[in-house]
Amino acid sequence: MSRIVPLPATNTVVDNTVAIINADGSVASFTGGGAAAPYADQQVVTATATALTTRALSNGVTIKARSTNAGQVFIGAAGVTATNDGTGNGFALLAGEAISIPVSTTAGIFIIGTANDIVYVMGS
Repeated sequence: MSRIVPLPATNTVVDNTVAIINADGSVASFTGGGAAAPYADQQVVTATATALTTRALSNGVTIKARSTNAGQVFIGAAGVTATNDGTGNGFALLAGEAISIPVSTTAGIFIIGTANDIVYVMGS
C-alpha cells in the first residue's frame, strides 16, 4: 500500500511536488504540471475592440466588469462588436458581472464597450 505525502512548500508557485512512500518504505517523488503564477490586471475599455494583455495561463482567466461601469462590456474574439440587438457577436457583461474562460492564454480575447469603463482580469 502506498500513501501520498505533500513535501514542504518551495519558493516557486509551479512546483507541485509530492512524495510517494511505498509499502516497503522506499520514496518516489512526482512533480505535477503546476499552475502559472497568478496575475491580476485592469484594462480600460474603449469603443473599439481591444485585445487583453497577452498572458500564458494554466487555469484560465476571469474577467469582471467594474461595478460602477456606465455600460456593458462585450467579450469575444477579434472583431467583437458592442451590438446588443441579437445580431452582435460578443458576450455581454453588465456592471459587476464576471465570466471565467478556461483558456491557456489571453491572446485572442478582445473587449469592447463604453469608453473609459474598466475590466478586471485575473488568471493563473
